[in-house]
Amino acid sequence: MSSNLAQTNYAQQLIHKLEKDKTFNIELKEASNTFLEKGMETYYDFYEKDKRGSFFNCVIFYFPEPRQSDVGLFIEPTPSLYIKADHRVIPMQDAKPYSMMRSFTPQNLQSFSTKELEDIKHIFIKAIYKTAEQIY
Repeated sequence: MSSNLAQTNYAQQLIHKLEKDKTFNIELKEASNTFLEKGMETYYDFYEKDKRGSFFNCVIFYFPEPRQSDVGLFIEPTPSLYIKADHRVIPMQDAKPYSMMRSFTPQNLQSFSTKELEDIKHIFIKAIYKTAEQIY
């Protein structure tokens, strides 16, 4: 039980860390502003599981018009992360250039290193820009 509680707390702590990450927030805001300048409306938000009706710990970047599309960064308590998108926009490690979903597990199996998180955030931001290319 304490292991499950620790993992759940890790997921919640990680979503809070991302929400307070100034650089990550600036990148999300810059993406939103870039799309707004091109007449594209976007939204993004941080959700914590069991708060505001959320079933997940996640960051969602949403394109409501002209075609409802989103890119989500989901945090599992295992710990693991995955990025899921409505289009093939997520850069992959293998020969496939892009996919609709990609999973990540920490190298040490306990928690993600700062470098691993930076890489994941970069992939997430890139998927946001690729989504805009797909729908506009």
